[in-house]
Amino acid sequence: MIEEFKKNLQSILEEFKNRLREIRSYKFALHWLENVMINAYGKKYELKSLASISQLEITKYKVEPWDENILSEIERDIKKTNFGGGVIREKRYLIVTFPPITEETKRELLKNLGQIKEEMRIKARKLRDDFLKELKDKKDKKEISEDSFYKTKEKADKEIEEFNKKVEDLFKEKEKEIIG
Repeated sequence: MIEEFKKNLQSILEEFKNRLREIRSYKFALHWLENVMINAYGKKYELKSLASISQLEITKYKVEPWDENILSEIERDIKKTNFGGGVIREKRYLIVTFPPITEETKRELLKNLGQIKEEMRIKARKLRDDFLKELKDKKDKKEISEDSFYKTKEKADKEIEEFNKKVEDLFKEKEKEIIG
């Protein structure tokens, strides 16, 4: 029973991590760039599988394809995304620049970040409440002992405590990313 509770908490944590990845920050730019789909050699590939990507400045990246013959395809497909930045072609590589995040945008991102954190905590709290209700029902029906009830409840409380700490740590890390 506690294992299923842990598994469900972990899936809430994974959802939180995925939602954090979607929030634009300077790290997001690299993540986004790596995953741009490029039409090359008659197929679609993620950019990271066709080129090395290195950060030159906080909003500036160098994209150097392993095969110079596909530089035009990479340039075309990055520009097609309308990402709001610029692409400059050099001889053997591209320079991709992202617009800086404004203070107003940062405030909005931080507000959204806080809302997502609270959503995840509410989901975890509901999961805990449902788990404890089910546990109490089992105790009342004498399916588990009083001792087992309290030990399992203690384990669930410990899991929630660890979950909240992980959420807070991830939140603070993303907050630092956004602030820059």
